Amino acid sequence: MMKKFNIVTGLFLVVLFAGCNKNKLNRFPEDQPNSATYYTTTDQLVLAVNAAYSNLSYAQDGYPYLMQLECTSDVMWQRPTTDAQAIGLGQHTPATTMVRTIWNQFYTGIGKCNMLLENMSKAKASTPASLFRRIEGEARFLRAYYYGNLISLYGDVPLVNKSINPDESFLPRTARAEVLNFIFRDLDSAIAQLPLSYSGIDVGRATNTAAMAYKARIALYNEKWDVAAAASKQLIDLNYHSLYPNYRNLFTYAGENSRESIFAFDFKQTVRVSATPQNMQARNSSGFSGMVPTRAMVDSYECIDGRTIDKSPLYSTADPFRNRDPRMRQAILGDGDTWFGTGGITFNMTYHPDSTTCTRYTPTFAKITNLEVTNAFSSFSGFLLKKYLDPADLVLNTQSELAFMFIRYAEVLLTYAEAKIELNQIDASVLNALNLVRARGYGVAVGQTSLYPAVTSTSQSALREVVRRERKVEFVGEGLRLFDIRRWKIADVVMNGILFGKAMNRTIYYTLPKPTLDANTSPNYSSFNSLLNVVGNFKIMDNPRIFKPHNYLWPIPQSEIDVNKNPGFVQNPGY
Repeated sequence: MMKKFNIVTGLFLVVLFAGCNKNKLNRFPEDQPNSATYYTTTDQLVLAVNAAYSNLSYAQDGYPYLMQLECTSDVMWQRPTTDAQAIGLGQHTPATTMVRTIWNQFYTGIGKCNMLLENMSKAKASTPASLFRRIEGEARFLRAYYYGNLISLYGDVPLVNKSINPDESFLPRTARAEVLNFIFRDLDSAIAQLPLSYSGIDVGRATNTAAMAYKARIALYNEKWDVAAAASKQLIDLNYHSLYPNYRNLFTYAGENSRESIFAFDFKQTVRVSATPQNMQARNSSGFSGMVPTRAMVDSYECIDGRTIDKSPLYSTADPFRNRDPRMRQAILGDGDTWFGTGGITFNMTYHPDSTTCTRYTPTFAKITNLEVTNAFSSFSGFLLKKYLDPADLVLNTQSELAFMFIRYAEVLLTYAEAKIELNQIDASVLNALNLVRARGYGVAVGQTSLYPAVTSTSQSALREVVRRERKVEFVGEGLRLFDIRRWKIADVVMNGILFGKAMNRTIYYTLPKPTLDANTSPNYSSFNSLLNVVGNFKIMDNPRIFKPHNYLWPIPQSEIDVNKNPGFVQNPGY
């Protein structure tokens, strides 16, 4: 397994601001780097761009930030009382830590990129031309990535494209459309400057395909359908990236650095690690069952006939995993799974309230305590996510080195399909993009249409429904869902109401009524209402979740409002 380049952190938190404070004697500090004396050698440029990557690794509560964002949507939920849970409940304010920290992380990253781009010419003569271009391309890509996240979460934000001193820091908010055009310009430069791939210790740096893919994503998020379609097709036509054959293994060490991964942040012990295994694993695997898929997520998987569970005769409430899209078993840890646990054991996974014991298969057959039932903090939904859980991380489950993918090829295919659908330019290439993703989930070739429910419709409305469901089930846990439900303007539908967890009454555990699903594959659980009359029938996770119209944007952090007195720097409405 090839591990990616190490990110050097800390150093540039000093460098970033060292040149901003004027010294009355015009003398540069001799004990620390600064913008006037740094950026003069090739090594310093490499260190500077490495530091600009470090903000990608922002984690709160031990998760990569994108994974935790899933818990502010309808597909995942976080059990501990955290900011993600508060946002899901609609209780966040301008003072919420997560709202402030993500803003700060991205603007700090932008500052590092600005400082590098402004000063790197000092080392141009001594730096190989190809390396100089690559570093500039990396900085432009990262700046675009950080800005893309900012406008997607907060809307209009200050556009800063150079290093600034304190006297210049009171800036107005720049229109989202203007920032978007700036992002496109940076990404176009990055596409021209970055290589297709890397080798050795440079694996993991931004590539030209990462810039193409992110351009396609941010264009899609902003309904620039023609730009999204063109950028994704540019990448597809290179024939460099491809889908990893095994969906489950894609999110393990076996699938790390595959051709499906377009841009990822690698973790490395002694530098930066992830505690995802501890937080998401089953209780019998020494985990906390802290971040879990929702029932609404699990009920969104189709049956193998290509129909949703409310329309398919193949669906059984007594065995909900039977006859379902194989990605459900590959992504969701549910009843009947054989799973791996502490000490090298394998055991039968069950959440049934009567199952106080479960079967251990190896190293010896025995009955053991089923902590997913007996522990008070076991999965509240009755499901766990398998993604980014690898047996190799059981020993040091707070120090995972498994890379987290920010962008992968399946997204590019679905972005291309959605953009073409919205343009109503539906042809064989659109169906092929959709079916490549669906066929991989079934473990078959796209042409084996008798072995999976291939998409054949050319109706715009029907395909819009398909692509939205595909994004929901394909990317659960990967950080895209919050952005999707906002841009589709369905967050007020999917987020409001009771968040049902697992059935706690044994008599209804396998006899729950079917929900109905709308065109966005959003389940309606009004059929559960009569069951609420019996206290204890369900583990209620949130009651209720509330999403108001102003929640389509996050608030500007109060700490920024307090210090920035520019009349053009105003709070988002409703906060």
